[in-house]
Amino acid sequence: MNKEERAGAGLRLIDVHHHCVLPEYERALVRSGAADPSRPLRKNSDPGQLVDVMAEFGMAAAVVNPLSVAGVHHGDDANARYLCETTGEALARFVSAKPSQLGFFAPLPFPDIEGSLRQLGYAMDTLHADGVIMLTNQNGVYLGDPRGDALYAELDRRKCVVFVHPARPTFVDGLQLKLWASIVEYPFETTRIAANLIYNEVMRKYPNIRWILAHAGGALPYLSLRLRLMEEQDLHDPSFSLRVPEGTAPYIGQFYFDTAIAGSRAAMACLTQVTEPSHIMFGSDWPYIDREYVEIQINDLRTMPELAGGLFESVERESALALFPRFRS
Repeated sequence: MNKEERAGAGLRLIDVHHHCVLPEYERALVRSGAADPSRPLRKNSDPGQLVDVMAEFGMAAAVVNPLSVAGVHHGDDANARYLCETTGEALARFVSAKPSQLGFFAPLPFPDIEGSLRQLGYAMDTLHADGVIMLTNQNGVYLGDPRGDALYAELDRRKCVVFVHPARPTFVDGLQLKLWASIVEYPFETTRIAANLIYNEVMRKYPNIRWILAHAGGALPYLSLRLRLMEEQDLHDPSFSLRVPEGTAPYIGQFYFDTAIAGSRAAMACLTQVTEPSHIMFGSDWPYIDREYVEIQINDLRTMPELAGGLFESVERESALALFPRFRS
């Protein structure tokens, strides 16, 4: 389906993985002394322009992500709190110009737990964010670390949607590979924290958090059987099998997933075996990904047998509407 055909069919896609890097975020990175290792980025700094581009793809709405893999925390809590507050405020102003079509995920200064709790309350109660975004790791501290229990408990109490995006792993520079980290390492970052959330009982203790894993969960669906090894190989006392006797399988299916850079038959065949269609949502990764790849994935998702029989309609918008019902209007 080309651009004209999508326009004729109406705007239906709801994109839960849509980047929007604003000047306030870039200035906060400079304040933190941080460089952005992302690939060159075409930025949408005007909400009208962003919505126009969305329409070309057939998108009715998007929940935008205000970060690049440069992240939020670079060793100083005060700078990280400033970055999250100013970036969240900038995003709230940005989406207010198109409130029926745009929402946003607010950043938290994890692993600063006190600062994250404060920013969570401000983002949800004052800025009216649609959820929060957390990076897989900051300063080597991975999401799911037990030191974050107070934060997970509050996210659970609020029944928050938490969008998890990979960060650049701290070990990348030592690999001596001439590849962008985003090509291989980022999906394994997401896989790593999914396993961590299960192993450290975050999924069991805090079942009301709605975790959205970017890029179809990285390698999680493919490695779902392998993760069962933690049920029999564990140095922890008591072991995982005693702490979580139900095992890993029930929790893998409880995650939510987006389709960004994973809109292939192979990926969807695997993903649909470990979770329900109601937990799979469309994600574009625009504008980090070239237009051609976004359009190819939309067309492939729409026509692949793995999403036939009404499953594509769930991925297209219904799954997202369950988490973001305000877009129904």
